[in-house]
Amino acid sequence: MHDHNHQHEHDHEDHHDHDHEANPEGHGGFKPKKIDFVDFQMERAFAFDPEEGEEGIVTFTIDEPARISIKVLKAGTRELYLQTILNFEEREAGTHTEKWDGRDYDGNIIDLPTSYIVIEGEPMSTFKPGDYSIEGLSDEELVHGHPYGHSHNKYDEDTNIVPELKITSVKDGDVFSDVVTVESELTGARGYGDNAGFGVRYYLDNTLVEEEFYDKKCNGLFSYDLDTTSYTDGEYTLYVGMCDHHQHATSRGYKIKIDNSLSSNEDD
Repeated sequence: MHDHNHQHEHDHEDHHDHDHEANPEGHGGFKPKKIDFVDFQMERAFAFDPEEGEEGIVTFTIDEPARISIKVLKAGTRELYLQTILNFEEREAGTHTEKWDGRDYDGNIIDLPTSYIVIEGEPMSTFKPGDYSIEGLSDEELVHGHPYGHSHNKYDEDTNIVPELKITSVKDGDVFSDVVTVESELTGARGYGDNAGFGVRYYLDNTLVEEEFYDKKCNGLFSYDLDTTSYTDGEYTLYVGMCDHHQHATSRGYKIKIDNSLSSNEDD
């Protein structure tokens, strides 16, 4: 049974720095409004054993109907999402209990002591699906949000999905040296990214190796050359994390080993 004092976040905004008070209008005459959480209970969110089939519990109270997002992130990182518990799903006013199985996007059990939860929401009073447009936004605004944040209550509902990512060039137990090409792809619907493009982040354990941005013309195909000689030989988990610039995220991770003595032996 996992039982520890766990770091968590009660987050009403995304992880980028925005000034939500500077202008009451925002892009397109709209300023996203965030829901207020009256109460938020995390005591049982991580105190459970997934290997025994137990479930974690997140409890929150809101005083008006809202669309709620709850995500699990890897501690020590800014945007390495491990699981989406709620993906901007509608909840009525009152107290709600959400359960999760302690597993990542690939169905593997998460190391719970090294993860935390972010929760946010937008009220249904501002829900106007299809009103939001990316027309006229700069590349910077597409990636990081215009100064007043992203609106999840105004885009088309069919973009509100959790993308599915597959790493095609790496598998558990691979041993790497020199430069390795990490290839990945989206295998299903791509949601908002089909309009705005994608952000892809490569991590070795908690270390962000590279952040790359792709426009929609990439068709959900990503590739990055990882120079393993920049890292100490040893065992790591290589993560590829992806977002669609609208806080829909996914990731995959594989345990690998870096051993550049292999290339040295080949040169001898």
